[in-house]
This record gives sequence, structure tokens and C-alpha cells, in this order.
Amino acid sequence: MADLMTTGSPPSDATQRRRRRIERELRALHAMEGHLKAREIVGALLIIPALALLCFIVAYKLHMTSASLPAAIAGAIAFGAALWWIGRRLFVVAVLIVFGLLLILFEDLPDVGDFGGGSKGKPDRRAKLDQAVARREALLRKLDEATA
Repeated sequence: MADLMTTGSPPSDATQRRRRRIERELRALHAMEGHLKAREIVGALLIIPALALLCFIVAYKLHMTSASLPAAIAGAIAFGAALWWIGRRLFVVAVLIVFGLLLILFEDLPDVGDFGGGSKGKPDRRAKLDQAVARREALLRKLDEATA
């Protein structure tokens, strides 16, 4: 009704169908954003116990090398605090520290395969989702301007 009052003529059926389709796609894309956030939460719930286990492994290794329980506990707490502090600012550095610590603890280089060869040039899912949302919102703004 507002379109009729501002322009003097009703918008065409094709324009209304297109607008409804774009709005429906935008709702679906926003639902996908929520799914990505849920995936991040599940990832954090799985990573935190793994890092706690790594702290216990550090304590065990320190206890075996120094034969001192207080040194093992202090070392594990210091490692956990340092990892938390660095991870809050530079996540990549924290990941490198964990990888290096795993190498030291298990004293062997794991076979990790090809580094980054498989997904060259492919944008990640979040970037693609953000682009799709921005495109739909721009289309809606354009439709609003055209009908106004």
C-alpha cells in the first residue's frame, strides 16, 4: 500500500515475486550464519578438553624429567596461562605453540602431508556467505529505490 501511495502505481507482479524471492533467500542465508556460529561453539567445546589434556601431558613430561611434582604443576599452569594469553591475541601463534609442544612431547615429527595444496584459490564458507548476504541486501535496496 505504501508503494501505491508513493509512486502512484502498484509495483508489477514480477517485481513483487522477485522481492519475495530475495527476502526468502536472505532469511535462509541469515539462518546459515547461525549454523556457522553453532559450528564454532562445537569446535570450541572439543578443543578446550584437548588443550587441558595437553596441559596434563606437559605436567607428566615435566614430572618425568625433573622428578618434582611442584615443578610439573607450575609448568603445566604456566603453559596453560601462556597459551590462553597468546590465543586471545594471536590465534595462529597459539596453534604453532601447541604443534611445537606436541612435537617436543612426543619427540617425533608427524606425517602431516601436503600443506595447503588442496584448497588454493577457494574462498572459505564464511566469505562466500557474507558476499551472498551483501548481494541480496544490495538487490533489496535497489528494488526499494526503484519503487520509491
